[in-house]
Amino acid sequence: MTRRRTQLFEQPSLVPMADMVTNTVGIMLFILIFVSLSAGGVIISRHLPRERATHAHPVWLYCAHGRIVSFDANELGRELALPLGEPSGANVEQWARRYSGRSLTTDDLFVSGEADTENGGLRQLVAVRARPDRGDDEAAIRNSASSFQRLLTQRSRTDDFLFFFVSPDSVRLFRAARDRAAEAGYQVGWTPVAPDVPARVSLSGSGREATIQ
Repeated sequence: MTRRRTQLFEQPSLVPMADMVTNTVGIMLFILIFVSLSAGGVIISRHLPRERATHAHPVWLYCAHGRIVSFDANELGRELALPLGEPSGANVEQWARRYSGRSLTTDDLFVSGEADTENGGLRQLVAVRARPDRGDDEAAIRNSASSFQRLLTQRSRTDDFLFFFVSPDSVRLFRAARDRAAEAGYQVGWTPVAPDVPARVSLSGSGREATIQ
C-alpha cells in the first residue's frame, strides 16, 4: 500500500523583512528629528505634532499675509445673529439661510456667517479673513505695546490657550509668535489653512475640537 505524503509548504523567514522595516523606521525618525531642529527650534517636543485635548478656553488667532490678528468667535457670531433673533424648530432652515447671508467688517477682519441644517440640527460657523496690512507683523510682536503682547498679558495662562490658523505665507510669523507664547507660559495649538481660505470656527459643537500640541 502506497503511503500518501502530507503536503507541506516552506515558511519564509521574516528576519530580512524585520531588518528592512526597522532600518526604514530609523531613517524616517532621523529625518523627522533633523527637519524639526532645522525648522527653528531645539526643543523637539515643541515642534513635533503631538495633539492633546485640553479643558482650557481657545483664544483664536489668524496668521495670514505676514500679519497676526486675534478674534473672539463667539462675539462675532452674536453680532452676525443679532438681527435674526433666536432660531427655532419652525424657522431653523430660514434662519440658517439668513445667517449665511450675513457679514460684517471689523478693524482687522472680514467676517461672514455660515450655517446649514443637518439631521434636524443647526450647524453654525463664523468665517474670518484678514484685512490687508492689519494686525502685527513679525517685528511688531516683539514690541511690548503690540496687540499680540497685550493679549499675552491680558489672558490667563491656566484658563486659556492660543490656537493659530496659519496660512503658508505666514509660517515664520507663526513660529515667532508661538515661541513667545510658550515663553510666556501658554499652551499652543494650530492648524494650517490654504491661501485666501477663511479661518472657520464652529459655534454649534460640530467639527473638529481645537487641541494643543
